[in-house]
Amino acid sequence: MTTLIRNGAVCFEDRVQRADILVHDARIAEVADTIATDADRCVDAEGAFVLPGLLDIHTHVADRIGRYALADDYLSGTHIAVENGITTLATFVTESADVLLEDALGAAQQRASGTCYADYWWHLTPIRFDEEGWRALDRLIARGFRLLKFYTTYRHAGIFSDYDQLERIFEKLSGHGMQFLIHCEDDATLSAVRLPDEEWKHPIAHARSRPPHAEVLAIKEVLHRAERQRAAVHIVHVSTPEGLALIQDARSSVRVTCETGPQYLFLDESWLMRGDGHRWVCSPPLRSPQMREELASMAAKGAVDLFATDHCAFTREDKDMCHASLREVPNGIAGIGALPHLVYKLFAQTDHDPMLELTRRLSANPARLLGVYPRKGVIQPWADADLAICRISSSERPVRSSLSDVHETYPDMKSHLQFEHVFLRGQEVARDGQLLNPDERRGRTLWPT
Repeated sequence: MTTLIRNGAVCFEDRVQRADILVHDARIAEVADTIATDADRCVDAEGAFVLPGLLDIHTHVADRIGRYALADDYLSGTHIAVENGITTLATFVTESADVLLEDALGAAQQRASGTCYADYWWHLTPIRFDEEGWRALDRLIARGFRLLKFYTTYRHAGIFSDYDQLERIFEKLSGHGMQFLIHCEDDATLSAVRLPDEEWKHPIAHARSRPPHAEVLAIKEVLHRAERQRAAVHIVHVSTPEGLALIQDARSSVRVTCETGPQYLFLDESWLMRGDGHRWVCSPPLRSPQMREELASMAAKGAVDLFATDHCAFTREDKDMCHASLREVPNGIAGIGALPHLVYKLFAQTDHDPMLELTRRLSANPARLLGVYPRKGVIQPWADADLAICRISSSERPVRSSLSDVHETYPDMKSHLQFEHVFLRGQEVARDGQLLNPDERRGRTLWPT
């Protein structure tokens, strides 16, 4: 099966150039100014942009957080993804005291198999570092797994790692080419915050209970330990300009990358002051308007390597069950479907080419982090034919973050970015923002099997 995409403005990492793309089966066969061939199908992309398939590398689906089940599973999460040009989704597998990481991964693979419209990937969180836990982790590393996620808080959930433990892990595993994703909030700082019960009647208490300096302290400590052990770290969901500045300053001596989410660029803590503010409770919390503005300015100037959503959506019913205590509101908001639209909006307000920035920070850089570049994240021969053809429309559509029964995170946001055709490994999976064939679930795991 061959497909010829003609006359599109093709988005490479360093330029946007009019070109033709020939797809043969699942791969890109040729990219040239003009391709003369009799293809099985021809798509005219005149006036449109052709992006490599986008990646959201930080999502939570098909899992439970405490007593709450997440609103999105692999089916609904990848559904909203491909309708918005996202052809690869990464989520998490966490070890527990009762289930070894290998077994937890096997269960996730079983749940995901045959249910995904996009390709998918897992980050692993080990918590057992006894002899049995290390043996299991060594077996996964031998299979080719290279990305591990750790948290500098959430002691009560059993996933906390203190800085000394992190450094021991860095020391033991850095030589294996590992990449460490770190959730940075200083646990001691969070534990020291004591708010009166009266304050917990208002959602803004959540932001007060997780102050900005907790993130800054944790980032500083993680960077220090990573530098000593020459570890490659990726700081997730940076929400503070001071934390981002620390990362920028450390780049000359530390192997560090970072991400932030659209929620920290377009929303601020005023949303938590609304009567329904509990619906925007997430961790790290939304910050002050000034901090949001500073962070957005830094991100728009290129300080952030990539953007990801930390999509962690709960049903309306679960999110609204806060009458007993706001402390019990599940932490997390939806975001997958909004990601490309808000990143485009961020850069459309600058001197940067927003399509180039989408290519770099939602395709190429995430693919590099996952270790799947240049199979993913780039338009060139032999790459997977993951392609998103989009157009800047004169009319706007509302942003929709999830297809599940959740509160919309960005209720007032609209987008000029319209996805006309989305291809996964050469097969068109979405057209005009709609999934084409719900019974055809072509997504595959990208990890070793």
